[in-house]
Amino acid sequence: MNSTVALSIICVAVFATLALSQPLEQPRNLLRNSHFLYSANGEVPDWWGTGAPERIRNFSGCISLEEASPIAGTKALRLFNPQANALLWLQSFAYALPSERVYTFSVYLRSDRDNFPVTLRIGDQSTKVNVSTQWQRFSFTAKPIRGHWARGRLIVSIGFSQIGTLWISAPQLEEGETATDYSPLYRDDVFLPNRSQPFRATVQFNAYMTEPEMRIWCENNFQRPVQVRCRVGETTLHGKATLKAGERKFVSFNIADLPAGTFTVTVEAIDGEGKVLATATESLRKLPPNEKVGAFVQIDKVRRHLVVNGKPIILFAQGIHANPEEWWLDDIAQHGFNAIVTFVPTDQSRWEQIRKFLDEAHNRNLKVIAWLSAPRKSAKEIAEALAKTIASFREHPSIVAWYLLDEPEGWWAQEGRKEDELLIVYQMAKLADPYRPAQLNWYSWADGKGGYGSLNASDFGSLDHYPFGKTENPFTALGGLLWRMNRDCRPLGKPVSFWQQMYGYDDAVREPTAREARAHTWLTLVNGGRLIYWFIYKPMGENFWNAMPKIAEEVRSLEKLLTADDATELAVGREGNLYYSLWNVNGEDVLLVVNAGYTPTNTPIFVRWLIGRGVKEAKLIIGDDGLIATGDIVWVSLPPLAAGAFKLL
Repeated sequence: MNSTVALSIICVAVFATLALSQPLEQPRNLLRNSHFLYSANGEVPDWWGTGAPERIRNFSGCISLEEASPIAGTKALRLFNPQANALLWLQSFAYALPSERVYTFSVYLRSDRDNFPVTLRIGDQSTKVNVSTQWQRFSFTAKPIRGHWARGRLIVSIGFSQIGTLWISAPQLEEGETATDYSPLYRDDVFLPNRSQPFRATVQFNAYMTEPEMRIWCENNFQRPVQVRCRVGETTLHGKATLKAGERKFVSFNIADLPAGTFTVTVEAIDGEGKVLATATESLRKLPPNEKVGAFVQIDKVRRHLVVNGKPIILFAQGIHANPEEWWLDDIAQHGFNAIVTFVPTDQSRWEQIRKFLDEAHNRNLKVIAWLSAPRKSAKEIAEALAKTIASFREHPSIVAWYLLDEPEGWWAQEGRKEDELLIVYQMAKLADPYRPAQLNWYSWADGKGGYGSLNASDFGSLDHYPFGKTENPFTALGGLLWRMNRDCRPLGKPVSFWQQMYGYDDAVREPTAREARAHTWLTLVNGGRLIYWFIYKPMGENFWNAMPKIAEEVRSLEKLLTADDATELAVGREGNLYYSLWNVNGEDVLLVVNAGYTPTNTPIFVRWLIGRGVKEAKLIIGDDGLIATGDIVWVSLPPLAAGAFKLL
């Protein structure tokens, strides 16, 4: 045993079913298919393998999967070694994980006899354990010097050299020195609310105006109930509530007497004896009423959608070219869209014409994302021109957002402009109109940053990507982008907007089919996007265009669910081509799924590890049927590009 290894070998008795403790936490497991449910080649689970067949002459029957496992919802792997002094081992995929970091590897093992020696490895570090005929969990902590022969990668393995049989179940690799409760969920393929802080508080909206109350989203991660108190400076706001252990909900506080301004709000969690257990601070912005502003558009920082004049909305917007025709608006409105993205130039000579077009959009109940066309001048001149245009048009009731600049990573740095000057453009736009959001749009995304200029320079995370016809499965790239965007925007409380492909000429290979367009829409919404822009009016495909009213109808139905007054995001995840999200709406758990692939899917969703309970039945609400509830797991069986929303009973 290497002296540099820090060991912790623990044997734990196992029960037939998994007991989950509340609240649920983000999974830590760094191993894919640790449940052994995926096995494309029969007896060998995907993401796992061995080179033993080259050493064990008769390998038939040496590896197999069995249903009996100590963890409900998982399978066990059976290894049989018929040959003495021949190493039979199971190793994980070589993951892109750094060496010289502390990891803990835990696994459930049993054998066909007691005192059965087995070697556990994390990279180049190892330890030996003695396995019995009863399931036990073994835990091994080490700091590998070399994780794999390929630098920057790491494997774990389980092996033995004597004749006999070993059963393996629920392997888990995690960072740190402690083996936490097993989870079949791969760490990077699921999002659960952050429970690392004992108490969290988020003011619901980015700004308020005349509302008498504000709501604060409070999360009690203590193992006991707390009361919530809120104050601004030394003034305690009227309103309080008790949160049970692990409970998350909105709490209302009166702000009617607060003047306009920006305030630091202190939110306290108090125990039954009046002791302050934890404190969170948030920013509250209250704007003065302004009759010269045509619309007040708030951002719900908890659910990340817009609220226009008090009404929540998911924008389903048709992008249009410059010099539009008025009849376009009739066509667009009749096909179910609730918004358009249209150009608003900084050239004052065209403003009267633009106002008339915006009036016509408003007459058809179409919201407007105003795409400002900036002059290619200095950063200061661009910012001033955009701010002047915003100030001129902010009285118009149709406008719900300012689209400041498009794809700045492709042109902004020309003529000496600097990336950080994009923040000045955004700040001047917000000074010109603090009552509406302002956004940039990009074509590339940097993890943790967003696009060029960063998310600090935009109220939305926004991207365009048009891959149809360029790759076998365009949804692989689309799903990955949407996942990353929402991962970065979620903790900031920023909505995600996405340009979905509608055109099929010029630099595009083909238009999406109607089924692809629908699947893309569900993919955007399931991942967390709440503004869908279509580029661009009008598609060539008649079937595509005729499908838009039905797609828009589904979006409206999903809007009622996802923007409901108490709608709560519980989890978001992905398993191969399947993307899903879990919500609680009106006290009921709702599951949204989309098969973003061109083959049927039969995929497990581990609901017990996501919502803390099993499921007896899944009832279709919207879309395509295809769920089978089996208790701890919901199996999703959907044809290609299918999607649906289900109530979990």
